[in-house]
Amino acid sequence: MTSMDPSGGFGAPGPVSDDGFESTPQRLRRTLRTRPAEGPARRFLAQAADMFRGDDYPQSLAEAAAGVQQPVTTGRRIAVVGFRGGAGRTTAAALLARTYASLRADAAAAVDLAEAGTLALRLAAPAAPPLDDIAARLGRTIPGSLAEVRGYVASPGPENLLATGRRSPAAAQTATDDDVLHLSRVLSRYCPVTVFDCPPGLGPEAVRWALAESHLALFVTPASVAGLDDAARAAELWRGNPALAQVPLLVLLTRTAARSALRPAAEARRLHRAGVETAVLDYDAHLAAGVEIQPRLLSRAARLQAAELSARVLSAASAAPGMPARRAASRQAESGTGRRARV
Repeated sequence: MTSMDPSGGFGAPGPVSDDGFESTPQRLRRTLRTRPAEGPARRFLAQAADMFRGDDYPQSLAEAAAGVQQPVTTGRRIAVVGFRGGAGRTTAAALLARTYASLRADAAAAVDLAEAGTLALRLAAPAAPPLDDIAARLGRTIPGSLAEVRGYVASPGPENLLATGRRSPAAAQTATDDDVLHLSRVLSRYCPVTVFDCPPGLGPEAVRWALAESHLALFVTPASVAGLDDAARAAELWRGNPALAQVPLLVLLTRTAARSALRPAAEARRLHRAGVETAVLDYDAHLAAGVEIQPRLLSRAARLQAAELSARVLSAASAAPGMPARRAASRQAESGTGRRARV
């Protein structure tokens, strides 16, 4: 649906054809990014049904929004991870970032740590500067204001949303992992909430340092047989690895198709009984389109789930211990085992 533009940004429509007409990627992107999840008939039926029954949706949405707006004393970082691609990891990261930026007055940052990432596209900033280029330009300096930080990153609507482009394939030539780590800390200094969209797996170096720096790991997996097995394996890893155990884990079950054999809500309850904190993100046609996320085009159910998920994630991240306490716990674990636990 998308292609590489001449400037190297991912997600921009293909070039206009010689005759001046739209290319197929341009036409598809323009169509999909303005298509609501619910058609006029479905919206009319829902409004008609609300006339004859008590509708607690506005109150539920307001309560979830209040949770998103809770005060944050120090920058909180959220690592969105998963074992496999196609589970909805980038969708969840973009949805969190958009929700925080839309409902909070302060800034939120979204950082794409994957070389093939599409986070910037989902945030309507396909031409955002590559993460490594930003880190190389910033070096080890610390900008003096949020306005100065905006000079390095993209700031799509809303204005308090800061986003980076995906990692450059030539990252080793432009910036080191330490430079990228420094950039993430600078963003967290000015943004109460920073979301890391991590590449698949837990082995890549970027995933390891993102988890080490984060106050919550959101593990995204589909509500399928393989996805539920991934959730169980992740929970086992978190229980058995002292380094991972310091980062609170929340599993997000996604429904990536309109019809599925398993019900995410029922599977989430089963995982919860097994001691795994779990949330759900149901199928939404607008989210499934894979283009810019526009909150106003989400279904009512998806808007509520997005707000509730964002509030729950922020609450768990806010309650997590800060870096000094975690480093002390890490040193204690190292002294007990005689070696550093690897993530």
